[in-house]
Amino acid sequence: MLFKSRKKINLLEKFYSFIWPKSGWNRLIKYVSLRIKRLPGSPHKIALGFSFGVASAMTPFFGIHFLIGIFFAWLFRCSIVASIIGNFVGNPWTFPFIIFVNFEIGKYLFSSKNDISFNVEAVYNEFILILSSIFSVLFDGNINNFLNTFINLEFLPLIIYGSLFTCLIIGFISYFFIKNIVINYQKRKFKINLINNK
Repeated sequence: MLFKSRKKINLLEKFYSFIWPKSGWNRLIKYVSLRIKRLPGSPHKIALGFSFGVASAMTPFFGIHFLIGIFFAWLFRCSIVASIIGNFVGNPWTFPFIIFVNFEIGKYLFSSKNDISFNVEAVYNEFILILSSIFSVLFDGNINNFLNTFINLEFLPLIIYGSLFTCLIIGFISYFFIKNIVINYQKRKFKINLINNK
């Protein structure tokens, strides 16, 4: 096949390249920035779609970030592609930091226990518990098990409550940041087109 790599890439190499791009993060950021600038649509729609993607990446609902971002982009009739691009803010490098920040905000605003401290193992165990209780609702119809599990959780509710604030703050900042970038790019493009058409 034309342009096909001679060296076969195995699954492990693909996973590693996803976590750490061969071209480097700098080049990847430049590529993503250029991709956003060239999206069709108004600066408002592109920026709003991107901010929905970023905001959904701030939630602890791993595995459905893209669906959340796409749903809100579709609901508000803005750029779905921008939402998908914005969602890549949530990745294996940023997830631990996002969870920790959400937990600290949730603890500060909603917890009466000052001695509670962040524990990776406890958070992981709670994620597994909540997933198994969701499966029990889906397959067995056991809603009581889900409710009892959620009531007894200590870390996950704080992470969810904290994420409400990080979603709003990061989404708000990214909206104006991306809108400004797209407006400037479209203005430059318009001026270049005017000069070329003279």
